[in-house]
Amino acid sequence: MKQSIKRISAVLAMAMALSAFSAFGVFAEGESTAPASAPQSTSTSQIANVEQQTESVSQGNGDGSSNGESEGNSGSSEAEPTPLPSQLEIGSYNVDFKDYGSRDNMWEWGEKADVEVYLNLLEGETIQSSRFINSGAFTADSVNFQGTVNGNKVIFPHVTYNGGGNELSFEITTNLRGVLTGTQLIAQCLDVNPNPPEPTPTPEPVPTEKPEYDYPKILVKDFSFGGNSVEAGKEFTLELTLFTTSGNANLQDVMVGLNFGELKGVSLASGSMNTYVGEMAPNTTKTISYKMITDATIEPGAISINVNLTSKNGEAATAPISIPVTQPERFDITNMEAPETIMMGEEGYLSVTFVNKGKSAINNLSAEIQGENLANPGQSQFLGNIAAGTENSVDFSVMAAAEGTINGKVILSYEDAKGEVKTLEKEFSCTVEPMMDMNVDPMDPGMMDPTMTETTPGMPIWGWALIVLGVVAVVVVVVVVIKKKQKAKKLAQLEDEDEDI
Repeated sequence: MKQSIKRISAVLAMAMALSAFSAFGVFAEGESTAPASAPQSTSTSQIANVEQQTESVSQGNGDGSSNGESEGNSGSSEAEPTPLPSQLEIGSYNVDFKDYGSRDNMWEWGEKADVEVYLNLLEGETIQSSRFINSGAFTADSVNFQGTVNGNKVIFPHVTYNGGGNELSFEITTNLRGVLTGTQLIAQCLDVNPNPPEPTPTPEPVPTEKPEYDYPKILVKDFSFGGNSVEAGKEFTLELTLFTTSGNANLQDVMVGLNFGELKGVSLASGSMNTYVGEMAPNTTKTISYKMITDATIEPGAISINVNLTSKNGEAATAPISIPVTQPERFDITNMEAPETIMMGEEGYLSVTFVNKGKSAINNLSAEIQGENLANPGQSQFLGNIAAGTENSVDFSVMAAAEGTINGKVILSYEDAKGEVKTLEKEFSCTVEPMMDMNVDPMDPGMMDPTMTETTPGMPIWGWALIVLGVVAVVVVVVVVIKKKQKAKKLAQLEDEDEDI
C-alpha cells in the first residue's frame, strides 16, 4: 500500500512539473498576440510514459526510490555495438580433378573439377548455405548451383573452366553476417585456347600500275688491272665494264666517277676522275679505262676504290672495287764463304749470307745444301720469316766422300708476299786432297839434312810430329783471318750499295 502511494505521489509530482514547464514556455513568448491559454492537462499517454519511466527507475534502485545519480544518468545514451566485418576471408582452396579427364594438374579449357574453399569464420559463426556464381571463366551445371557445406569448407562440384581469366566467385550465408560474397584466383588455370580462331587472311595487295617508262639500272659488271696484282711504283690501266639491266627506256647522260676517299698512295697517271659516257640502252655493256699509278712507298695490301654511277633519268649507284698492291721483291744472297781446299776426313764449314731489301716480308724461309762428293748431303734448316730490311746467315758443314772435287750448291726456298714459292741458289766447289801421312820416318834418308853427319844424333819421332802440327795450326789461323777480312770487306760493299739505292 505504501509503495502504491509513493508511485502516485511521484506521478503527480511529474505532472505538476510538466505543467509548470509548459506555463513557463507560454510566458516566454512575449511577442505572441494570442491570449494565454489555460494550463494543459496531462494526457494519458504522458502519464503512462512517466509511470513506465518511474517504474524502471524503481526497479533499477531496488526499493523504488529515486536519487540524484539515477537522474544524472537518465539523460545519457547507450554505447553502440561494434559492427561485424563485411569482408569474407578465405583461408585456402583446392582443385580436385578426380576422374573428369584432366591429363595433369593444370586446369585447361573445357575441363571439369571440384573446387573446395576453406573459410576463416568468426567466433560462433556458422555457414547456413552457399551458392556458386557463374561467370565467363567458370560455370557450374546450373545457374544457381548450391554448394555443399562441411564445417568451414564449401564444395562446388562439376565446375567447368572456360578460359578468359582465373577469378572464381561465390556467395555464402552465415548466422552472424548474413550474405557474403567471396572471390578466389585459381592458379592452376591454363588459359590457352585449344581451338584458336583462324587468323584473318591478309588481303593481297592491289598491284600498282607499271610506270610508262621503266629505266634500267647501271652497274659495274667487271674490272681488270693487267694481272693478279699491281706492283708498287708502276703505272697500270684500270678497265671498268659497265652494264645496264632490262627496261624500256634509255639512260641519258651517264657519268662515271672514281672516289678514292681517304686512300693515299694511289692517283691518276693522266686524265680525269670523272668520265662522261652518254646514252646507254637497256641490256648493253660499255668499257672505260683509267691510267693510274701507285707510290713506290705504298704499303702492300689491297686498295679500295668506289665507282660512282649516275644518269639523268635513272637511279644513282656506287660499286666498290678492290685492287691488290705488292712491293717488288729484293731478296738476294749477298755472300758465300766456302773452303777452297780440304783434306780427306777434315770437316770444313760453309756460310751463306742473305738480305731482304724489299718492303714485304719473306715467309717460311728454309735452306738446304746439295752436291756431288759430299759425305753429309741433304742438310736442311728452317729459318722462318725474314722481315723487310733484315740480314741473316746460315751455316753448313762440308766433308768429302772421296778425293777429288766437291761440286755443290745452297738452295734457299721461301714464299713471297703473294704466297708464291720461290728459290735462290748459290753454287760452290772445293778441292779434296789426300789425308797427310802422319807415320813419316825421320830417319828416312830423304827426310834427313845432307849436312848432318852420321854421328849427329837423330830427332825423335814426336819432335817431327809437333813440328807438323804447329805448321798446320799456323796455316789454319792465317786462313781464318783472311776469310774474316774478306767477309768484312763484302759487307761494307753491300752497305754502300744500300745507301746508293
